[in-house]
Amino acid sequence: MTENRISSPIPATAAGMCQLPCPMPDIVTLIGGKWKLIILQILIFNGTQRFGELKRQLDGVTQTMLTNQLRALERDGLVTRQIYAEVPPRVEYSATPLAQDLESVFYAMRDWWKRNQPPFG
Repeated sequence: MTENRISSPIPATAAGMCQLPCPMPDIVTLIGGKWKLIILQILIFNGTQRFGELKRQLDGVTQTMLTNQLRALERDGLVTRQIYAEVPPRVEYSATPLAQDLESVFYAMRDWWKRNQPPFG
């Protein structure tokens, strides 16, 4: 009798953490990339920010990239944008409750870094 086996890209040790269908691709789409996690960290821990305030805290980000990342985070329900009818217009960005729920993830990443930082430099 021939056994049909599907090769899984998930290591055996991670298989229990990520049952198929695995949510990781969706999670990476929501918060992955160079800037999204940093933007979320700023908004979660420092509160509401204006566009210029965010840009100053993100060394190397272009205005276009920041705009695109904020739009994606807003579209996915992680950031809200408040526009004030002023001249010039004032726009503020805040973390939504869904994004605030990631706070423990940031603490877990920080703790992991503290435990493993020496091998990284």
